[in-house]
Amino acid sequence: MPKIVAIQDHLKDIGKELEARGYEVVHENYDGYVDAILYDSDYGRLSYLGNFDSVIDMDKGAIVINIKNKRIDEIIYAIEKRTYESLF
Repeated sequence: MPKIVAIQDHLKDIGKELEARGYEVVHENYDGYVDAILYDSDYGRLSYLGNFDSVIDMDKGAIVINIKNKRIDEIIYAIEKRTYESLF
């Protein structure tokens, strides 16, 4: 089952790269379960995370990844390994 990754609307290029690698990419208004939530701290606000309050699997959770200055392989590693990083 492919992992579901939520992105902010302005991260479409990252979304296309993830889809090419087999991920399911959804956007800010998605109302289903997600495995990871991507944001760029230079261009977006974290307020869109509230959209996912009611759909995150509380047993597993969703990893939140700041993609600022990250290459696609670093983003995929964070999604797959569920590595922690600071929100700030």
